[in-house]
Amino acid sequence: MDDQSTLPGAQPPDQRPSRREPRPARLVLLGAAIVLLVWFAVVNLQDVQIHFWVSTTGAPLIVVIVISGFLGAAAAGLWSWLRRRRRAGEPGGG
Repeated sequence: MDDQSTLPGAQPPDQRPSRREPRPARLVLLGAAIVLLVWFAVVNLQDVQIHFWVSTTGAPLIVVIVISGFLGAAAAGLWSWLRRRRRAGEPGGG
């Protein structure tokens, strides 16, 4: 008999924590990172020179910081997506 609810420590399906619920610690860290990024960008308003391989241009530092933040978040999201995709394809359900 495979009644999971009779096992010690088993919880009924409606009381199991959802995997979709964000963890409070993760939300606090994400919020703190966003606040620090915004604060750092706002206090750095001066213009800076940006050197590309073939040209040089000027831009406010706040723009450089925001673009860098978005690129970093995109890279982290891509890395996470690739890891999940690779794990899903592993034998044994990884």
